[in-house]
Amino acid sequence: MSSVVNGSAVVVATSPTVQLAQIKSKQRVRDLAEVYTHEREVNAMLDLVPDMFPSEVDPANHDRRFLEPACGSGNFLEAILRRKLVTVTSQRYGRGQRFEFRVLRCLTSTYGIDIDQENVEQARRRLHDVLEWHLHSQLNTRDASTGFYAAVTHVLETNIVRANTLTDAATLILVEYQPSRGNAFLRRWSPLQESEPAPVDLFSMDDEPVQDEAPVHYSLLADNPEPVRKRASA
Repeated sequence: MSSVVNGSAVVVATSPTVQLAQIKSKQRVRDLAEVYTHEREVNAMLDLVPDMFPSEVDPANHDRRFLEPACGSGNFLEAILRRKLVTVTSQRYGRGQRFEFRVLRCLTSTYGIDIDQENVEQARRRLHDVLEWHLHSQLNTRDASTGFYAAVTHVLETNIVRANTLTDAATLILVEYQPSRGNAFLRRWSPLQESEPAPVDLFSMDDEPVQDEAPVHYSLLADNPEPVRKRASA
């Protein structure tokens, strides 16, 4: 099933997904309850939320956030990313940093969690391949700019993670990427699920949210895995 929460699509599959077979092995079915959803069902479910994707009416709709809490090897994630990228073309955004930033916006708003590390690594590879193919199709022989693929790898590591969504939601930290001016992102680190509030202590200050104090250009994301602080004035 699919549902929309706070403007973000949470795509809930009954199982992880792959393209060719519904199971890898009977052992994995026993150990992980792993039964894959067919591509036909993946697309049928995504068709239920057309307003979450770019369209002729809203071709720049690339920042709606999706979370697949049992992403498997990435069928849902790949289908989501492909749909987002449809309107990210060199004709619309040129062939420079503006284009690359739009591609990354499609990726930074796509999240996946799985209990199995093998699935996580395969999902990351599949999304990386989708982006690489898209750049080649739009830029032909032109290479990506310095830092682009490092940023892709970094985002895949923060957005596609190994965890048990049912038991780890309150402790699992995900990074929200907010697009900013100058082809940059402001990031915020927060738990997937807010824990119960602690008793109020009038003599202590609330913890400040973990977030960037200054935007980070996309080419520098991999070089700045921790929150960026503002530089002191000279």
